[in-house]
Amino acid sequence: MFQLKTLIVDDEKPAVELLLAYAAKIPELEVVGTAHSAIVAKTLLQEKPVDLLFLDIQMPDLTGLQLLRMLKNPPAVVLTTAYSEFALEGYELDVLDYLLKPIEFGRFFKAVSKLVGKRQSAYPVPTPRDGNQADEPAISDYFFVKTDHQIVKVNFADILFIESLREYVRIHTPTQRIVARLAMQRLEEELPSAKFIRIHRTYIVNIDAVQKIEGNLLHIGKELLPVSKGKREEFLAFVEGKVIG
Repeated sequence: MFQLKTLIVDDEKPAVELLLAYAAKIPELEVVGTAHSAIVAKTLLQEKPVDLLFLDIQMPDLTGLQLLRMLKNPPAVVLTTAYSEFALEGYELDVLDYLLKPIEFGRFFKAVSKLVGKRQSAYPVPTPRDGNQADEPAISDYFFVKTDHQIVKVNFADILFIESLREYVRIHTPTQRIVARLAMQRLEEELPSAKFIRIHRTYIVNIDAVQKIEGNLLHIGKELLPVSKGKREEFLAFVEGKVIG
């Protein structure tokens, strides 16, 4: 199994500890160091290049974005911050992903999966090391949900999009609408990150089902689904690698 040498940079100790705990669940990550300032991180990167950098933006003396601009050959970078207004600037610097604090494991996992898929597609997406099923994303091509006193099998490939209904979700497929009592966040963590992305607090879409993107609207069959302002940059970054020409 290949491993991605990883450096975590954040001036807040709890944030570093959280990322270390998350990284420990993913066997493809090898954390080779941590730094509590961008200045220290710059020195470490000069001494030993890494494959992946988790980089906080707001730090004393030198910000994460300033550090990133200084690097001639930067590694894959995942920006971490509590401030959404830096998202556009981050994507202009060609970062891998942008995680808003407080960071949930599902989003951390999705960011790592993007790099794993780019580096070696022959390997499966990373899976957590421990046996905690609450955090462990599914590695099969289907899942089961309870609905109307039944347990229904849902194939990932059949899903067009998923709609949040407060404590319930509605799973749209070409032939049926499955309503299940399930948290949207829980379901999002189970879906393959290479195919599914959340475009709105109400919707998760299967990118294979999107027929056309028109402004902030996605065409899926007869449905028009909105991409929210807060999700637009993430969505554009998601589809960028799939655009030809």
